[in-house]
Amino acid sequence: MRLGDTKFFNLFALVAAHTNPDRTGDRWQIGSVSWTREHSSYKGSAYSFQIEVHTLRHTGRRGWTLLAGHETWWDRTHKDAFKNGRWVHLGSGARADVLKWFTEQEAALED
Repeated sequence: MRLGDTKFFNLFALVAAHTNPDRTGDRWQIGSVSWTREHSSYKGSAYSFQIEVHTLRHTGRRGWTLLAGHETWWDRTHKDAFKNGRWVHLGSGARADVLKWFTEQEAALED
């Protein structure tokens, strides 16, 4: 698994769903990681979009900050999105530490 690949985003979604099951929380804590979710949308006459940005901050030893986003765009005449993208940005810390944390969360979910 690499930061930003499909496996990472699938695991990211799984951890988010299990730690914020009704998706109504905007802030929650998983051990030493604080998780914030922000959502914005716009509907115009020709197009609509929504973006959801997650900020994760690990405050423990070897801390890190991660931003992850999912944006979707539609035009007025089509039901299916014409752009549906995900991205991730490591603001601080080491990629290996972020991936280790997610791997640990995956193991905990399997128990």
